[in-house]
Amino acid sequence: MNNKTDGKERGTDVADMKGRYRTAVEDKFPDEFNIELKKESGLRYGENPNQSAAIYSLKGTSLAELTDIRLAKTGKGGISATNMMDVTRALDILKFFNNRPSVAVMKHLIPCGFATQFNNNSLDNIYTLARDADARSAFGSVVVSTRPVDKATAEAIISTFVEGVAAPYFEKGVMDILETKKDLRVLLYSNIDKIPKFIGDDIKDLYDIKWLPTGRVIVQKPYLSSIRSVKDLILDPMVVKEDEKGTKIKYVVERDPTKREVNDLLTAWYINLGVRSNGIVFVKDGVSVAIGSGQQERVGAVEQAIIKAYQKAMDREKIEHYDSLHGILSKGRLETNPLEDAVCSSDGFFPFPDSISLMGREGVSAIIQPGGSINDDKIIRIANSHKMAMVYTLERCFAHF
Repeated sequence: MNNKTDGKERGTDVADMKGRYRTAVEDKFPDEFNIELKKESGLRYGENPNQSAAIYSLKGTSLAELTDIRLAKTGKGGISATNMMDVTRALDILKFFNNRPSVAVMKHLIPCGFATQFNNNSLDNIYTLARDADARSAFGSVVVSTRPVDKATAEAIISTFVEGVAAPYFEKGVMDILETKKDLRVLLYSNIDKIPKFIGDDIKDLYDIKWLPTGRVIVQKPYLSSIRSVKDLILDPMVVKEDEKGTKIKYVVERDPTKREVNDLLTAWYINLGVRSNGIVFVKDGVSVAIGSGQQERVGAVEQAIIKAYQKAMDREKIEHYDSLHGILSKGRLETNPLEDAVCSSDGFFPFPDSISLMGREGVSAIIQPGGSINDDKIIRIANSHKMAMVYTLERCFAHF
């Protein structure tokens, strides 16, 4: 698999990406900005029980009406702000997977587990894989599915403590199963395919508004990705550097990803759009292995995700993984390496090659990242030394709050 013309020397120059981080995007916003909101409903409470809250829809766009998120089962007094945010945050990821059965398990606005269909597995199996990707975090989670929930999936959902479940539809008899959990909130949504996701989609009158605690807001246009398929990826990124003598040397990623790796790389990239920066996502066979989110350093996010990969694998195998005195992770007791042949997505470039070295030693086989680091030459060299595929998106997907 390759995105270069037959016979062309390998290597797509990606040097321009560094310049994008230093280039201002034209401000097209007016001096006065007015938005109009229409109240949809009250909430049980806001992010905390001492905060009152309500949901409003943005007037001027039909998106809220199209997606139509509504309660089918109230649970304990209705939904809270965090429940609603979990559902909508999940939809912001799942909109990239509306063409196949997929499940996001959300906790505190971050996916703790994700799975998409692989080898035609059933929805209940997809849910179980997503849940067990991080079973501890899935306690009290919100589950969101791209497909109608069937009885087998409903039984799997109620087998552990879940706060809420959302889907486009619930098959006959499913609500009777879900009603056995009196505190479980059940929501319906529609038209996930109408949520904008790719550059060129209609985002007229849609805004991403960040409220600051100083009487200010930041208004930006919604994030849209340029990555629709493998055709939009740079499979053979290349940078040119001069050595001490002034000789120009080309550094090119030597290996293309396999078909399986490409599918997992795209899955990991889209999941990362719903992870707080710095975000690192490991995926294997359509299932999240571990997610490192909200770290202040790139290598720290990688380290966190690696540790979590082993923690969650040990949880699945019911292995005690902490020394009671020192809290040291004991990864040597696992029968298999959970990161062997997994792929990694990074929402920003790698400033140093340390992260690549860590992942290479753990058996990660492929990486997807924006590119644009001043050390891209070193990063490419380390990736090649571990025979890792590494593709560039030439777009960053930071999300902070």
